[in-house]
Amino acid sequence: MSAKFVRILTAILVALGAGLPAASPASAVSYRDLKSVQYNSCVYAYGDPLEDIYAKSCSTTPAANGNWSVTNVGSHNNHSLWVLTRQGGKCLGIGGTASNNYLYSSCTVTGSKNVWEVFPTTYGVDPVRKSYVLKSFGAYQSWGQHKCLTFSGAKGGNRPQLGACSTSSKTDMIFR
Repeated sequence: MSAKFVRILTAILVALGAGLPAASPASAVSYRDLKSVQYNSCVYAYGDPLEDIYAKSCSTTPAANGNWSVTNVGSHNNHSLWVLTRQGGKCLGIGGTASNNYLYSSCTVTGSKNVWEVFPTTYGVDPVRKSYVLKSFGAYQSWGQHKCLTFSGAKGGNRPQLGACSTSSKTDMIFR
């Protein structure tokens, strides 16, 4: 992701009232899996845009529809803000309205719908593993709702979806 894109994203978010500080250059992380703590499976997106999002066995090699880059685009209330871009080129975001919303993406910066607020959590006892809950910053900015990437209640039990948030539920936690 280019530095120019990140500057434009940050400017738009500030203009929309996101309250982001002027961000230093964004830092991209190598491509990684987004792995469900509850189901031990990874998030894959097959459609363009991301209409077909599934959880399946994680690949040990780079997978165009399953590996994601994590770009830090700022912070909000002491939580990092991430943009998740799959190796195939699309971003993980949200679409719809306050009453009918879903995971979707087109990698546009409109309303910060591709930005995720990161809540670090831990899971397990021995060993304790670092995990994360991803709240949609766009849902909060656009509709005043807290919506998370979750695996609970989905058809088939583990299909990723946009849903209610809990920082203590394994169904909402991911490893990366």
